[in-house]
Amino acid sequence: MSPQKCDLIIYGSNILTQDENRSILTDGAIAVTGKIIADVGTKADIDLKWNSSKTLDVGNSIIMPGMINSHTHVPMTLMRGVADDLPLLTWLHEYIFPIEAGLNKELVELGALLGCAEMIAGGTTAFLDGYMFEDVVGKAVDESGIKAVLGEGFFEFPSPFFKTAKQAWETIEGLHERFLLHDRITTSITPHAVFTTTPDQLIESMELAEKLDVLWQIHCAESVAETELTSKKFDKRPLEVLCDNGLLTPRTRIHHCVDVTEQEIKQISASGAMISHNPQSNLKLGSGICPLTKLLSSGITVGLGTDGAASNNDLNMFEEMRTASLLQKGILQDPTAIPAQTALDLATVNGAKFLGLTDTGIIKAGMRADIIAIDMDKLHLKPVYNPLSHIVYSAGAQDVNLTICDGKVLYQNGKHFTCDVETISHEAEKAVKWALSRLKKH
Repeated sequence: MSPQKCDLIIYGSNILTQDENRSILTDGAIAVTGKIIADVGTKADIDLKWNSSKTLDVGNSIIMPGMINSHTHVPMTLMRGVADDLPLLTWLHEYIFPIEAGLNKELVELGALLGCAEMIAGGTTAFLDGYMFEDVVGKAVDESGIKAVLGEGFFEFPSPFFKTAKQAWETIEGLHERFLLHDRITTSITPHAVFTTTPDQLIESMELAEKLDVLWQIHCAESVAETELTSKKFDKRPLEVLCDNGLLTPRTRIHHCVDVTEQEIKQISASGAMISHNPQSNLKLGSGICPLTKLLSSGITVGLGTDGAASNNDLNMFEEMRTASLLQKGILQDPTAIPAQTALDLATVNGAKFLGLTDTGIIKAGMRADIIAIDMDKLHLKPVYNPLSHIVYSAGAQDVNLTICDGKVLYQNGKHFTCDVETISHEAEKAVKWALSRLKKH
């Protein structure tokens, strides 16, 4: 029997498939046809069954699914480092909100392009975003070749972006319509937080999410200070507001969940809602530590996110995996608390579920060809006893030498193929003067 033709064959020393058995293949290969993984197996098996005029041999590299960032505000790369070492509410109200009030579409698109390029170079192939002017964020996503779920954020009205709820809903529906047939972009409904909206707005926005059949995402229980502010405003804890108004559903995506009670964890679990864990942002803002092991043991699906680069200060999912694992080991004084496999699951398989994607996060026949490779010929990755361990505890974004999304090579050996990084970098430097001028006006 002669080999079947495919568009691309990728070879590497190890493949972390993330399949149901979490199989790790040595001297492996992946056959890709169009946007889809046609087959995965050993090099010998794939060469016997498949033939392609195009091959990529990444040599001594670990191949794995592209990572999935379950929570970020990608245009906030333009605010990276503008305000550090501050508590959440001070950081928001005295620095971030005044800068954001002066944003325009050109700046948001620039920040989005910068963030997409950074994520692609760091092995991220999909992300869930929440910000303003998401139509131009979608434009950046479309051009760069990455995948995204876009969420047009809104606050209690009137705000710098929407004077009324009607304006917000019209913009959100327009965004949804614009990307309805896009193969890599979907949308979501994105109230900022309980304390920056009203229960009526939250209920109305959930009704819109149900009408459009999209995800509904919100910051919630991010810190004790946020809980106190919400309790003062509504005489209820943040999650209590969501629960009492029927807003905990399978389409609900909650970001942070640092200050949660045992009862609230049970309610989230019973509802089918999912949580995004953002360890480095929570640590940098002094917000606290999410009870990750409790969430997972209760059956909640937890994704892993960076949050925005203004509070992190990067979009590096390798660091998030390592931090998520080490934090729980340390606070629980239990080295088995979050093993490497669980950390990798958060960034891949769980991330796909979090974004509502059923065809990514796993290297398996029939899945989308969202594939990355990590160069294991770096000194800090020698020697290799366990490829899985090295990915979580030793490797970093700088070690990624290949990023493929939907079968298209976006990045290889330090070179971007879809992003003009020289222009993006040059223009991003100009944003410093603009951001500082906003703070002076404030």
